[in-house]
Amino acid sequence: MTHQTSPFGIVGLGALGRALETFVAPLNQRPPGAVLFCVKAFALEAALEEQANHWPVEVPFVVMCNGYVWPIVERQARNLNGRPVRIGMTTIGSTIDESGALKIFSKDTITAWGPWGNFKDKPAKTELDLLRAFPNSSWHDDIRPMIRQKWILNVVINTLGGVYRLPSNSHVQAHRDEAEMLLTEALDLSQKLFPGVSSPIAYDEMREKLWSLVQATGGNENSMAKDIRLKKMTESEFLAGIALDFDDFPTMKRLHLKIIKG
Repeated sequence: MTHQTSPFGIVGLGALGRALETFVAPLNQRPPGAVLFCVKAFALEAALEEQANHWPVEVPFVVMCNGYVWPIVERQARNLNGRPVRIGMTTIGSTIDESGALKIFSKDTITAWGPWGNFKDKPAKTELDLLRAFPNSSWHDDIRPMIRQKWILNVVINTLGGVYRLPSNSHVQAHRDEAEMLLTEALDLSQKLFPGVSSPIAYDEMREKLWSLVQATGGNENSMAKDIRLKKMTESEFLAGIALDFDDFPTMKRLHLKIIKG
Protein backbone atom coordinates (compact mmCIF):
# COMPACT_ATOMS: atom_id res chain seq x y z
CA MET A 1 0.00 0.00 0.00
CA THR A 2 1.29 3.46 -0.90
CA HIS A 3 0.25 6.12 1.57
CA GLN A 4 -0.58 9.62 0.41
CA THR A 5 2.35 11.81 1.35
CA SER A 6 2.65 15.57 1.37
CA PRO A 7 5.86 17.12 -0.02
CA PHE A 8 6.05 18.86 3.36
CA GLY A 9 6.54 15.53 5.15
CA ILE A 10 3.06 14.38 6.19
CA VAL A 11 2.51 10.66 5.65
CA GLY A 12 -1.18 9.79 5.60
CA LEU A 13 -3.48 12.54 4.39
CA GLY A 14 -6.61 11.59 6.24
CA ALA A 15 -8.27 14.06 8.59
CA LEU A 16 -5.34 14.33 11.00
CA GLY A 17 -2.71 14.51 8.28
CA ARG A 18 -4.56 17.18 6.37
CA ALA A 19 -5.09 19.18 9.56
CA LEU A 20 -1.40 19.08 10.42
CA GLU A 21 -0.50 20.03 6.87
CA THR A 22 -2.36 23.32 7.29
CA PHE A 23 0.23 24.27 9.93
CA VAL A 24 3.26 22.77 8.18
CA ALA A 25 2.75 23.98 4.60
CA PRO A 26 3.35 27.71 5.26
CA LEU A 27 6.87 26.90 6.48
CA ASN A 28 7.71 25.41 3.06
CA GLN A 29 10.61 23.43 4.54
CA ARG A 30 12.41 21.37 1.87
CA PRO A 31 13.32 18.82 3.10
CA PRO A 32 10.94 18.99 6.05
CA GLY A 33 12.18 19.45 9.59
CA ALA A 34 10.62 16.05 10.36
CA VAL A 35 8.35 13.53 8.65
CA LEU A 36 5.06 13.14 10.55
CA PHE A 37 3.32 9.75 10.35
CA CYS A 38 -0.44 10.28 10.63
CA VAL A 39 -1.54 6.83 9.45
CA LYS A 40 -3.76 4.42 11.36
CA ALA A 41 -1.89 2.27 13.86
CA PHE A 42 -2.41 -0.92 11.83
CA ALA A 43 -0.78 0.77 8.80
CA LEU A 44 2.25 2.17 10.63
CA GLU A 45 4.69 -0.67 10.00
CA ALA A 46 4.11 -0.65 6.26
CA ALA A 47 4.33 3.15 6.19
CA LEU A 48 7.69 3.19 7.99
CA GLU A 49 9.08 0.58 5.60
CA GLU A 50 7.71 2.50 2.61
CA GLN A 51 9.18 5.86 3.64
CA ALA A 52 12.55 4.69 4.99
CA ASN A 53 14.46 5.50 1.80
CA HIS A 54 12.42 8.49 0.64
CA TRP A 55 13.93 11.13 2.93
CA PRO A 56 17.47 12.15 3.95
CA VAL A 57 18.58 10.00 6.89
CA GLU A 58 19.09 13.05 9.13
CA VAL A 59 15.38 13.97 8.89
CA PRO A 60 13.59 12.60 11.98
CA PHE A 61 10.52 10.38 11.72
CA VAL A 62 7.75 11.38 14.16
CA VAL A 63 5.05 8.78 14.86
CA MET A 64 1.76 10.57 15.59
CA CYS A 65 -0.45 7.45 15.58
CA ASN A 66 -3.03 6.60 18.21
CA GLY A 67 -2.67 3.33 20.04
CA TYR A 68 0.09 1.24 21.56
CA VAL A 69 2.54 1.22 18.65
CA TRP A 70 5.92 1.19 20.43
CA PRO A 71 6.67 -2.50 19.58
CA ILE A 72 6.24 -1.60 15.89
CA VAL A 73 8.64 1.32 16.26
CA GLU A 74 11.21 -0.91 17.96
CA ARG A 75 10.95 -3.55 15.23
CA GLN A 76 11.38 -0.97 12.51
CA ALA A 77 14.16 1.02 14.17
CA ARG A 78 16.85 -1.28 12.80
CA ASN A 79 15.67 -0.55 9.24
CA LEU A 80 16.02 3.21 9.66
CA ASN A 81 19.84 3.31 9.53
CA GLY A 82 20.26 5.45 12.63
CA ARG A 83 17.56 7.96 11.67
CA PRO A 84 16.21 9.90 14.69
CA VAL A 85 12.82 8.50 15.71
CA ARG A 86 10.29 10.47 17.75
CA ILE A 87 6.98 9.64 19.35
CA GLY A 88 4.44 12.44 19.21
CA MET A 89 0.90 13.36 20.08
CA THR A 90 -1.55 16.10 19.32
CA THR A 91 -4.99 17.06 20.55
CA ILE A 92 -5.78 18.87 17.30
CA GLY A 93 -9.13 17.39 16.25
CA SER A 94 -10.42 17.21 12.72
CA THR A 95 -12.79 15.41 10.42
CA ILE A 96 -13.49 15.17 6.72
CA ASP A 97 -17.15 15.64 5.89
CA GLU A 98 -19.13 13.85 3.22
CA SER A 99 -18.15 16.46 0.63
CA GLY A 100 -14.46 15.89 1.30
CA ALA A 101 -13.97 19.20 3.12
CA LEU A 102 -11.67 19.31 6.13
CA LYS A 103 -13.01 20.67 9.40
CA ILE A 104 -10.69 21.45 12.33
CA PHE A 105 -12.70 21.75 15.50
CA SER A 106 -10.31 21.63 18.45
CA LYS A 107 -9.38 24.62 20.55
CA ASP A 108 -6.65 25.00 23.17
CA THR A 109 -4.73 22.13 21.58
CA ILE A 110 -1.41 20.59 22.58
CA THR A 111 1.17 19.10 20.23
CA ALA A 112 4.37 17.51 21.51
CA TRP A 113 7.01 14.97 20.62
CA GLY A 114 10.31 13.64 21.84
CA PRO A 115 12.88 10.91 21.23
CA TRP A 116 12.11 7.22 21.19
CA GLY A 117 14.61 5.18 23.18
CA ASN A 118 17.55 7.59 23.29
CA PHE A 119 16.35 10.09 25.87
CA LYS A 120 19.55 12.14 25.56
CA ASP A 121 18.85 12.81 21.89
CA LYS A 122 18.30 16.51 21.18
CA PRO A 123 16.22 18.06 18.40
CA ALA A 124 17.70 19.78 15.37
CA LYS A 125 16.86 23.46 14.87
CA THR A 126 14.85 22.66 11.72
CA GLU A 127 12.85 20.12 13.72
CA LEU A 128 12.09 22.67 16.42
CA ASP A 129 11.05 25.18 13.75
CA LEU A 130 8.54 22.61 12.51
CA LEU A 131 7.29 21.79 15.99
CA ARG A 132 6.73 25.48 16.74
CA ALA A 133 4.40 25.72 13.76
CA PHE A 134 1.73 24.11 15.94
CA PRO A 135 -0.06 25.97 18.76
CA ASN A 136 0.97 25.12 22.32
CA SER A 137 3.76 22.84 21.13
CA SER A 138 6.74 21.50 23.05
CA TRP A 139 9.69 19.13 22.87
CA HIS A 140 9.99 16.55 25.68
CA ASP A 141 13.18 14.69 26.55
CA ASP A 142 10.90 11.89 27.80
CA ILE A 143 7.57 11.96 26.00
CA ARG A 144 6.35 8.63 27.43
CA PRO A 145 4.26 10.02 30.33
CA MET A 146 2.22 12.14 27.89
CA ILE A 147 1.84 9.25 25.46
CA ARG A 148 0.74 6.93 28.26
CA GLN A 149 -1.91 9.42 29.38
CA LYS A 150 -3.20 9.87 25.83
CA TRP A 151 -3.36 6.11 25.35
CA ILE A 152 -5.44 5.68 28.52
CA LEU A 153 -7.92 8.38 27.50
CA ASN A 154 -8.20 7.01 23.95
CA VAL A 155 -8.92 3.54 25.30
CA VAL A 156 -11.93 4.88 27.19
CA ILE A 157 -13.40 7.36 24.71
CA ASN A 158 -12.72 5.51 21.46
CA THR A 159 -13.71 2.10 22.79
CA LEU A 160 -17.07 3.33 24.04
CA GLY A 161 -17.54 5.31 20.84
CA GLY A 162 -16.97 2.18 18.79
CA VAL A 163 -19.07 -0.20 20.87
CA TYR A 164 -22.10 2.10 21.07
CA ARG A 165 -21.62 3.91 17.73
CA LEU A 166 -21.63 7.23 19.57
CA PRO A 167 -22.20 10.17 17.21
CA SER A 168 -20.04 12.47 19.33
CA ASN A 169 -17.81 12.31 22.39
CA SER A 170 -20.43 13.94 24.62
CA HIS A 171 -22.39 10.67 24.55
CA VAL A 172 -19.64 8.95 26.54
CA GLN A 173 -21.32 10.47 29.61
CA ALA A 174 -24.29 8.16 29.07
CA HIS A 175 -21.96 5.21 29.76
CA ARG A 176 -20.30 6.61 32.83
CA ASP A 177 -20.00 3.35 34.82
CA GLU A 178 -18.33 1.50 31.95
CA ALA A 179 -16.13 4.51 31.23
CA GLU A 180 -14.78 4.47 34.77
CA MET A 181 -14.27 0.69 34.71
CA LEU A 182 -12.33 1.09 31.46
CA LEU A 183 -10.34 3.93 33.00
CA THR A 184 -9.35 1.78 35.98
CA GLU A 185 -8.25 -1.11 33.78
CA ALA A 186 -6.41 1.05 31.24
CA LEU A 187 -4.57 2.85 34.04
CA ASP A 188 -3.54 -0.49 35.57
CA LEU A 189 -2.49 -1.96 32.23
CA SER A 190 -0.47 1.15 31.38
CA GLN A 191 1.86 0.30 34.26
CA LYS A 192 2.77 -2.90 32.40
CA LEU A 193 2.97 -1.30 28.97
CA PHE A 194 5.12 1.66 30.06
CA PRO A 195 7.51 0.20 32.66
CA GLY A 196 9.93 2.64 34.20
CA VAL A 197 7.95 5.71 33.20
CA SER A 198 8.24 8.40 35.84
CA SER A 199 5.42 10.32 37.50
CA PRO A 200 2.72 7.67 38.09
CA ILE A 201 -0.82 8.92 37.55
CA ALA A 202 -3.40 8.82 40.34
CA TYR A 203 -6.85 7.49 39.45
CA ASP A 204 -8.64 10.64 40.65
CA GLU A 205 -6.39 12.80 38.48
CA MET A 206 -7.04 10.65 35.40
CA ARG A 207 -10.76 10.59 36.12
CA GLU A 208 -10.81 14.40 36.17
CA LYS A 209 -8.82 14.53 32.92
CA LEU A 210 -11.22 12.07 31.28
CA TRP A 211 -14.39 14.01 32.00
CA SER A 212 -12.72 17.33 31.20
CA LEU A 213 -11.69 15.91 27.81
CA VAL A 214 -15.16 14.52 27.15
CA GLN A 215 -16.62 17.95 27.86
CA ALA A 216 -13.99 19.80 25.79
CA THR A 217 -14.46 17.52 22.76
CA GLY A 218 -18.16 16.86 23.28
CA GLY A 219 -19.19 18.03 19.81
CA ASN A 220 -16.49 16.06 17.99
CA GLU A 221 -17.46 12.99 16.01
CA ASN A 222 -15.93 9.93 17.64
CA SER A 223 -13.23 8.61 15.30
CA MET A 224 -13.78 4.92 15.98
CA ALA A 225 -17.53 5.26 15.65
CA LYS A 226 -16.93 6.96 12.30
CA ASP A 227 -14.66 4.14 11.13
CA ILE A 228 -17.32 1.60 12.01
CA ARG A 229 -20.04 3.65 10.34
CA LEU A 230 -17.94 3.78 7.18
CA LYS A 231 -17.13 0.04 7.49
CA LYS A 232 -13.42 0.74 7.88
CA MET A 233 -10.90 -1.14 9.98
CA THR A 234 -10.59 0.22 13.52
CA GLU A 235 -7.59 0.73 15.79
CA SER A 236 -9.16 -1.21 18.67
CA GLU A 237 -6.40 -3.83 18.48
CA PHE A 238 -3.97 -1.12 19.63
CA LEU A 239 -6.29 0.29 22.32
CA ALA A 240 -8.55 -1.98 24.39
CA GLY A 241 -7.42 -4.98 22.34
CA ILE A 242 -3.95 -4.85 23.90
CA ALA A 243 -5.58 -6.43 26.98
CA LEU A 244 -5.91 -9.75 25.14
CA ASP A 245 -2.20 -10.31 25.72
CA PHE A 246 -2.60 -10.15 29.51
CA ASP A 247 -4.54 -11.75 32.33
CA ASP A 248 -7.43 -9.80 33.85
CA PHE A 249 -8.77 -6.55 32.31
CA PRO A 250 -12.21 -8.07 31.57
CA THR A 251 -13.96 -4.83 30.58
CA MET A 252 -11.34 -3.95 27.99
CA LYS A 253 -11.45 -7.46 26.52
CA ARG A 254 -15.23 -7.64 26.45
CA LEU A 255 -15.69 -4.30 24.72
CA HIS A 256 -12.87 -4.91 22.24
CA LEU A 257 -14.45 -8.21 21.22
CA LYS A 258 -17.76 -6.43 20.69
CA ILE A 259 -16.06 -4.03 18.33
CA ILE A 260 -14.31 -6.64 16.22
CA LYS A 261 -17.37 -8.88 16.05
CA GLY A 262 -19.55 -5.98 14.93
